[in-house]
Amino acid sequence: MLSHIGHVLRFGSVLSLSLLAAGWSVPAQAQVKLEHKFVEGQKTVTHTTMKIKQTLTLAGMGLDTDSDRFVISSAQVGKRDAEGKIRVEQKTDKLTVTLKLPGGIDASFDSDDPNKKAANPALEPLMQLMRASAKAKITLVRDPSGKVVAVEGLDKAAEDLPDELKGEFNPEQTTKAANQELESLPGDAVKPGDTWTKMADLPLGSGQVMSMTTEYKYVGEVKEGDKTFDKIEAKTTAVSFSIAADSKLPLKVTKSELKPTESTETKLFDRAAGQWHSTKGKIRIQGAIDFEINSTPLPGKLDLMIESEVVRQP
Repeated sequence: MLSHIGHVLRFGSVLSLSLLAAGWSVPAQAQVKLEHKFVEGQKTVTHTTMKIKQTLTLAGMGLDTDSDRFVISSAQVGKRDAEGKIRVEQKTDKLTVTLKLPGGIDASFDSDDPNKKAANPALEPLMQLMRASAKAKITLVRDPSGKVVAVEGLDKAAEDLPDELKGEFNPEQTTKAANQELESLPGDAVKPGDTWTKMADLPLGSGQVMSMTTEYKYVGEVKEGDKTFDKIEAKTTAVSFSIAADSKLPLKVTKSELKPTESTETKLFDRAAGQWHSTKGKIRIQGAIDFEINSTPLPGKLDLMIESEVVRQP
């Protein structure tokens, strides 16, 4: 879920835009090993829906942002080379976004009509980012363990963007996000009731980062139709927000006291295919977040709700 959230927050970005085992039982089950697999020639199509509602209050003024996004994406696994590395090409086949921004401004993007200009010229940079995201074809180069060691194609995806936007297509951030998704599985074999904790950073653009600590729990095998999946439940237990010192944004964070006041996520893993089958979750983040702009304090608070569902297609 984290990698999908990262994309939404970067290209319709909540903060950026606003700132311009007890008690239940399971059948006995042996330990299982959950591992991602990358099979030569394998193609995976995924549908992602995401809804974001945010109120960012700055100096007593509430700024509301709503975002709805639907994405169809595909991944094609190539052949392993002599070193055991394998290339996985990823692309967006469909992207639609609707936004309601502070001040009563509406915006939308549809990859079926990518060159449609923003009604408000001030939003044209955001449209440029979405056009680039919609047409991007990138290749993740994975080593024999599955870890991403290189990203190809981001420079081409960003070639039509002005220089100040090219940094949004960052190979280091893309590599980190892909490996964080890979590492969300436990390293060891697990049995029902086992838990593990992972930390992940979500780059939001312009040097903004939201860091999350997530606790996972292996529930066990479940049936869905005629297939068996491994069920994992997750909840975010801690959140923080920061802005890099070299960010081009004219402000810095002086206090971040954000907390996940609601968090639930259910994930189904297809062990035979070595892939996630589905992920459905909701998280609400609230708390104080104070800034400083040109040495002037700017007190604030955030109320952010994210609902998402990711489903691998048959």
